[in-house]
Amino acid sequence: MKQDFVADWAFGITGAIENSVRRVFPQELRRWPLLQAFVAEAYELPEQHMVIVLRDRLSGMPVVGGPEPFPYSDHPTLPPKVEEIELWQFYLRDKFGLREEDAALVIPIKDSGQHGAAADYELFSAQERMFWNHQVGHVIAGQAAHLQIIEGPNPQQPSNVTYEVSGTNARVNINSTDSSINEVRAEVPQVFDQLRAALANIDNGQEREAISKSIDDMESSHGSPDFLTRYKTFVSVAADHATVFAPFLPALANLLN
Repeated sequence: MKQDFVADWAFGITGAIENSVRRVFPQELRRWPLLQAFVAEAYELPEQHMVIVLRDRLSGMPVVGGPEPFPYSDHPTLPPKVEEIELWQFYLRDKFGLREEDAALVIPIKDSGQHGAAADYELFSAQERMFWNHQVGHVIAGQAAHLQIIEGPNPQQPSNVTYEVSGTNARVNINSTDSSINEVRAEVPQVFDQLRAALANIDNGQEREAISKSIDDMESSHGSPDFLTRYKTFVSVAADHATVFAPFLPALANLLN
């Protein structure tokens, strides 16, 4: 494993988060967790996997440590499965005492021998890429929810809002950019109907059904404490279709208030 493997992936993760935030929540870029400074820890799991833990800092230089052996033996099964995203995230946040601002991701150890995480990512299998996408989507959803909650409702916000977001899946673009723009006018109470209409763009029937169920779960839990969990689940299951659903994420995040 190359000497800078942990540093490459720590900055790769924050780069992926930044790319998504620039597209979907550009007004929040300057206060988004982990983008100003962070402390990175790394722990080697069995079966050639690693956990990267990023702890948010308000200022200072990024600090990267590790890797060290994973300190617990009761982790979920490896290799990680997409359907166990929630389990892995709950486990890592509990074991490492993470705050909403922090993040922890499981990655396969694939060493391209080149500088940066992008070349390593090219060695991921299709399933490993899918797990990566869902993890980053889950982290962004949690951080967006945290920012909405600590900010509180904005009484001056109009019910009809124009959002400008780019169309490329940021969760597979590591430290890269995209200049395409989609403009969506979404009246917040109608966002669930608009999400269902967008399902027509999903060709895979199994994925379309899973996303549809997630939309139903969000709508039924709107206004209850369960909505945050349902929102995170939706972002995770829809992660492979960011070009379809990214324009609606700001409207959904507003419902967290």
